[in-house]
Amino acid sequence: KYMATVEKLQEHLKKAQSDLEEAAKKNSEVAEIKKLKKKTKRLARKSSKITATQKMVELKKKKKKDRKESSSE
Repeated sequence: KYMATVEKLQEHLKKAQSDLEEAAKKNSEVAEIKKLKKKTKRLARKSSKITATQKMVELKKKKKKDRKESSSE
């Protein structure tokens, strides 16, 4: 369930970033560029949030004292 969404988000993010670059090259309106920047930021945040959640799930599976050791590194 998670993996597919992360991959899809990464694809979305790449596409949004390339759209942003295109808009910057074409000298689009400021509003358009702002909208694209906002979109890329939001997607980046969302994808990193999901990956962080996955890491937390992995850590939760470990015992408490193992968790402390791995988080301090």
